[in-house]
Amino acid sequence: MSLSFDGAVLELVSLVALVFSLVLSAVVLSRYSRLEDPVGLLRERFVYGIPWGTAIVIALVYTVYYLVQGGGEDGGPIMTAFRSWSLWYPQGALFSSFAHASHSHLQGNVLGAIVFAPIVEYVWGHYRFEQENSSEQHSDNETNSVRNRLVATPPGRIAVFVAAVVVVGLLGSLLVPGAVIGFSGLVFAFAGFALVVKPLVTIVAILGLQVLRLLVRAFESPIVTATAEPRFVTPSWADVALQGHLFGVLIGAVLAVGLLRLRNQQPEIVYVWYAALVFAVTRSMEAVYWYLGTDQYILFRAVGTAGIILLAVVIAVAAAGPRPGDNTPRWQRLPALRPVAIGLLTVSLVVLSIGGFAYSIAPVSPGEEIEAASENQLEVGDYTITYAEGVEDQYIGAVSVPPLWEPSVTVSGVIITSDERNVWERAVSANELAFDGRVTIPVGDATWRELVHIDRTAWSFTEGNSTAKVFGTVSDESWTLLYRDSPAKSDVTVNNANLSIEPVDEFYNLTVERDDQVIDSKRLPTANETFTIDGVEYERVNDDLMVRHEGTEFTVAQFQTREQ
Repeated sequence: MSLSFDGAVLELVSLVALVFSLVLSAVVLSRYSRLEDPVGLLRERFVYGIPWGTAIVIALVYTVYYLVQGGGEDGGPIMTAFRSWSLWYPQGALFSSFAHASHSHLQGNVLGAIVFAPIVEYVWGHYRFEQENSSEQHSDNETNSVRNRLVATPPGRIAVFVAAVVVVGLLGSLLVPGAVIGFSGLVFAFAGFALVVKPLVTIVAILGLQVLRLLVRAFESPIVTATAEPRFVTPSWADVALQGHLFGVLIGAVLAVGLLRLRNQQPEIVYVWYAALVFAVTRSMEAVYWYLGTDQYILFRAVGTAGIILLAVVIAVAAAGPRPGDNTPRWQRLPALRPVAIGLLTVSLVVLSIGGFAYSIAPVSPGEEIEAASENQLEVGDYTITYAEGVEDQYIGAVSVPPLWEPSVTVSGVIITSDERNVWERAVSANELAFDGRVTIPVGDATWRELVHIDRTAWSFTEGNSTAKVFGTVSDESWTLLYRDSPAKSDVTVNNANLSIEPVDEFYNLTVERDDQVIDSKRLPTANETFTIDGVEYERVNDDLMVRHEGTEFTVAQFQTREQ
């Protein structure tokens, strides 16, 4: 079915309708709402009613993505150089919390920051809070005087907010287990802080985030046409850096509890518990998973669900104050339980940080399999790029504490290593490369950039047995053979003979055997050609290998390239 209107005209009409609906909503709400003036409320806490600290942080994130990572260039952003690989690799530690893997990754985190960061900044405020004024009167030493002058003016308070975000980001780079990348840890820290100090507002913000995402998608793509097609998809929960998200929520909640104590404020425990639970559920924090093998994972859904419920309880108890007129025994009251909850939050944060710090100082070697394949590698600057199957992930296995933690994860795909940066990364899985045929991987750092192209070809027999070769090139120069698979044997016999296809230097060979004796072996053609082995005619028709013998014709194998 085709659209009767010009596509551009239809998109314009759609956008006009969307803008009209937003303007109408704003006019109706501003005219008939009986709520307090929101602009006035913002001006009470923000200079000119604008969360300048949030705006500066978001501008910083965009700067890192487009100017440092090269997110707008061909091939997309450089990722490997901007992960938090090691304490001894300052560039990764500095940028990882503000770098992103793609535009959609960036957009999702920026929208989260737009929703949650202003709540945190509002609570902090551009103007001094009453309790801070009273505490300043009791501060007479020089250190406190300098601190008070720093947070006395709006520019100073905005600077403190931005500096705190940068510091928490750096801590996340060094203390979150795994080579993380992305601003999501800080978004979760904003949310963890907000749900403690403004739980009801945070619940509204969680719903508002869904609306904001819909609006952004509607403006970006007013009309969407789609065609059913196969795609390579990993489970959504297997792409989530849960440890970074948990670290963010914990550190945000701990900082918020500290600020509440400083200001002598106590939120309602039910509101905090519900806000924490709703946020954890909507952000899929129950997704506790591990690796079973190459592109195979196991999800511990029940354990994860129990975990987020317990997390909500602990945060709520740590933040809430005593109820007026509480006649329960003293040891059962919240003041007695609160230190326990705060201790649990702190211990959880410390344990997580110890694991992350262990990975930050652990040396990572390429591994025996990668070192043995020195002839089948690309050298780009200090990076080594190769392809391997069934090798142990050296980064995950770099930290081992027998018998508590002895991880061993086997992976297959395009492997990037760098001794200088302490890097070991499976950049593209074997299954993803097999599905796409060719991938482009940008490598480099803040000062240089190269595009690495990886190409996979394969011959597959009709029953499924296949063999493949993987090539790589830098900036479309000469191609290097990175991997050669073992020969594939067909389950079908032709003229009582067995067929196999072997990847060789020139291309692929078809070998015919009978009684374990090789009858003949010939190079498979790259174009439409015919050849004969043992009285059987073989012809390549486009990408199909056809067999003709005694009046019978059928397809025995198929060549797989990027175009397929």
